[in-house]
Amino acid sequence: MYQFMEDAEETADLISRVYRKASLQLEYAARDIFEKFMTKYGLSETEAWQIINSIQDKNSIDQLKQELQNRKKDSEILKQLEAPAYRARMERLQNLMSQVDTVMQQVYQQEKQFDTKLLEQLGEKAYYHSIYNMQKETGLAFSFSHVSRKQIDQALQMKWSGKHFSDRIWQNTQQLADSLKDELLISLLTGRTDRETEESIQAQCGGGAKQARRLVRTESCYMAGELTAQSYIDCGIKNYRYVAVLDLRTSEICRELDGKVFSVKDRKAGVNYPPMHPYCRSTTISVIDDKILRNMKRSAYNPETGRTEMVPADMTYEQWYEKYVKGNLKAEAQEKAVKNASSDRKQYERYRELLGKDMPKHFADFQEMKYNEPEKWELLRTYARSVDKGTISPLSGFENYQKIYDEINEKVVGIKTSEGTAVTRQSKHFMDRVIGTMKDPKTGRSRSGVTVEGIRDALENPAKVFPTRTDPDSRKSQKYIGRHGTVSLDPETGILIQCNPTDADYVRRIANGNAKI
Repeated sequence: MYQFMEDAEETADLISRVYRKASLQLEYAARDIFEKFMTKYGLSETEAWQIINSIQDKNSIDQLKQELQNRKKDSEILKQLEAPAYRARMERLQNLMSQVDTVMQQVYQQEKQFDTKLLEQLGEKAYYHSIYNMQKETGLAFSFSHVSRKQIDQALQMKWSGKHFSDRIWQNTQQLADSLKDELLISLLTGRTDRETEESIQAQCGGGAKQARRLVRTESCYMAGELTAQSYIDCGIKNYRYVAVLDLRTSEICRELDGKVFSVKDRKAGVNYPPMHPYCRSTTISVIDDKILRNMKRSAYNPETGRTEMVPADMTYEQWYEKYVKGNLKAEAQEKAVKNASSDRKQYERYRELLGKDMPKHFADFQEMKYNEPEKWELLRTYARSVDKGTISPLSGFENYQKIYDEINEKVVGIKTSEGTAVTRQSKHFMDRVIGTMKDPKTGRSRSGVTVEGIRDALENPAKVFPTRTDPDSRKSQKYIGRHGTVSLDPETGILIQCNPTDADYVRRIANGNAKI
């Protein structure tokens, strides 16, 4: 199956170029319309969508104007759009809306052409490759005929997933055309800049290219599977064995089916035969003598080494998982990374927007930290939350944050206070007070930090130690007043709770015996 998916990827790359070309064509036309275009009466996107959803023909700018006229509160926008200065732009926009359909029709034709050519070639390859493998594995010379054009055409015409693949291409391109028209109207009504409009076109066409890649990969899997099944029939093979990929990206359904045997005549794609889902990588092999199967090999991913190695061909996914993954912390971490890839990427983008250069440069490095460096990950997460809340200055930088955190662990954690309490660790929010912020979110005033030396000095050589206090939630704390910092910790657990700079005048009053508790 791997070699067939390589062919599918090459075709998907060609189709992606078609979508990119379409995007550039529409971006260029839109730039001419929206350049230096800003309406001071621009609507919010929510209001704009309400108007757009009420228009039956999105190709008609006249319908848009009529809808604006019906909404008296939007009359100022209508006046602006009908002004002589915008008349030529409106005409070009009207033409562009029609051009979208033409461009998408061209995309549809090219995508269909590329897909059809690939599937025809792939079907023939799959048929002969399957027969070759059966002869190689068994040493038997099967009697078979050449695969006919009719057999390939029959497979091409099958609506195995409810629709013919060309209908799915048409549906995808039409949905993209509608989305592009919506984006152009949103740009018009909300006053987007030409650059913002170009970015929205890029995003929509990029999404269309992803849909096209998903379709060609899935249809390729189906075509290869169908012609492989035809080779089984022609060679008199009655049963097939389901074969999933032995790695951590394999879906739950394919894991369950791996190694199971089914009748060729009872095969059904999506039920007991590939593809079971979009981007399915599973395949099948003919059911042959168990002794022969035991002497054969199949590829398997080793999570410990990161390499592919050969294992007995009769090893099932369940057996592979038991041997290579279960109980292996590194492998289990990789499995989590694969399963959570989608949500992790959203988290990565959110953190990158919040922390900028403090984030790992690549998504893979982010996941490596999250699943294999738990202490560093927890520190980054705490830092991000503090920056987001405003309890710490983002100018401090995560590298500096981590350096100070490590310094506290090295120089403060493990010491004994003047009262004999052993310092065990830092609370999650202790670092916020060490570094400080440009503006305290509660008081609005800037808040300075405390040095590591000041923290240690306060604990070992305090000017004053307050009695232990217990809050309504039964949490205990004891305050140590130092010359350069005031530190609170839990006297029972030894956890550092918080710290603040010490007012110099307060220290003098303590020395003179005039300070109040």
